[in-house]
Amino acid sequence: MQTDTNSPFLSVMGLGQFKTEYVARGRGRWVSVAFGLLLLAATPVSLLVALYVGYTTMENRGLVKVAAAVIAPLIIALVCLVLGAWILFSVWRNWTLAAAVYENGVALNSRKGVQQMTWADVSAVWQSVTKHYTNGVYTGTTHVYTLQSNTGEKLVFDDRLGKEVETLGQALQNGVSSALYPRYMQALDNGQKITFGPLALDRAKFYSGKKELTWAEIPAVKIEKGIISVKKEGKGWFNWTAVSVPQIPNFYVFITILERLGKLEK
Repeated sequence: MQTDTNSPFLSVMGLGQFKTEYVARGRGRWVSVAFGLLLLAATPVSLLVALYVGYTTMENRGLVKVAAAVIAPLIIALVCLVLGAWILFSVWRNWTLAAAVYENGVALNSRKGVQQMTWADVSAVWQSVTKHYTNGVYTGTTHVYTLQSNTGEKLVFDDRLGKEVETLGQALQNGVSSALYPRYMQALDNGQKITFGPLALDRAKFYSGKKELTWAEIPAVKIEKGIISVKKEGKGWFNWTAVSVPQIPNFYVFITILERLGKLEK
């Protein structure tokens, strides 16, 4: 249980010992507020410019030329109004956003209030970590981690939670995987097929949709740049499946099982 009297997670119960809290802080939020207010302030200025330009145009060139003259400042006013309002709304919506990791689960605070989920109640976790490049120059990475409970409820954790979101994502993956891995292994040992989104496997075969390969045909499976590659006996590496990491629920469990089967290339 959280003991910080200023924490939004005081109401959290049943998740065990508190570990870490992740809160979006820093100058970035205030910079966004200032920029949003600046854009809103620019709206009436642009309207006054449109009024002045329209008046002078009518005086010098006639009424028929007014519409063409005022179109640019009117568009600027509209853009400033919409963009400024959207920025301020986004800041307001995310101002209370925070996440807390506990021994037995996780909690998320947002405008909806505090939502919590135990690791045991999670049926799937997805991760999408995307590196962005512009003209070959790295410009940043976006992170999205989604937890889904057995009842279908979803919690989403992303870059709005600050620079340490990747550490949070690691904690989410570790917590869920620790709870789910024994269940998957028990099902596998019982001869069942276990499914990871578009992929599946059992003790005999590896499946991708309607395609399948026996483990004897697969010396190794490789995850590179977010894509699953399979090495088929006698044919080398090839993209036997076009599935990417963000499509695979419980990815950590998936690669751990591949490693246990001796098929994951490190």
